[in-house]
Amino acid sequence: MTPAESATAKPLEQQFTDLNDNNKLTVLRHFYRLRLQQYKLLGKYEPDDILNEAISRLDRSVKSGKIIYNVLPWLRQTGLNIINEWSREHHKYRLIDSPKLDLESILSNEQNHDQHDDCELYMQLYQALQLLDIDDRRLVILRFYKQLSWQDIVKRYAEKNIHLSETTLRKRGSRALATLRKIFQEQILRY
Repeated sequence: MTPAESATAKPLEQQFTDLNDNNKLTVLRHFYRLRLQQYKLLGKYEPDDILNEAISRLDRSVKSGKIIYNVLPWLRQTGLNIINEWSREHHKYRLIDSPKLDLESILSNEQNHDQHDDCELYMQLYQALQLLDIDDRRLVILRFYKQLSWQDIVKRYAEKNIHLSETTLRKRGSRALATLRKIFQEQILRY
C-alpha cells in the first residue's frame, strides 16, 4: 500500500485533527455566515451547507492524492470558492422582488438564535471589540456593523469637524481590523 493510499484509508478526522476542534469550526462557520451575508445568500444557504460541501471536496481531494498541509485555511478558501460558485448560479436566476438583507436586523435575529455556538461567538467578538481603542472601535462599527462605505464614513467624520481622507480611513480601518483579529485570537479564543 502506497503512502497516499494509506492516508486515504484513514478517516478525515484522524488525518486532520483540526476537524475535531469545535472552536475552530465555529470560527469557520462564522466566516461562512459573514460571506453568505455579504453575497446576500444567507436565507438560501447556511454555514453548515458550505462546511459540508467544503469537507466533501476535501475528501475528494485527499482521495485523489492531493496533499493538504493546513486544513483550516484550505477549508476557508474552498468555502469562499463554493460561495462564489453558488452566488453566480443564484444570481443567474435572481428574483426581482427579493428582499435585501439588512445587517442590523440579521444581527438582532441571530442574537436571539437558539444555536449556542453562534451566541457564544458573538459574545466573544463583542468582548474583543471592547478591548479595541475607542477610535478603532468606532471605525469598525461604522464600517462593518453599520456597513457604511468609506465615503460615508469620511462624511460622518467631516460633520464632526474631523477631516481625514478616505485613504487614511481605509488604512486605519485595516489596522483596526487586524488588531481586532489579533485580540480575538490571542485573548478570546486562546489558540
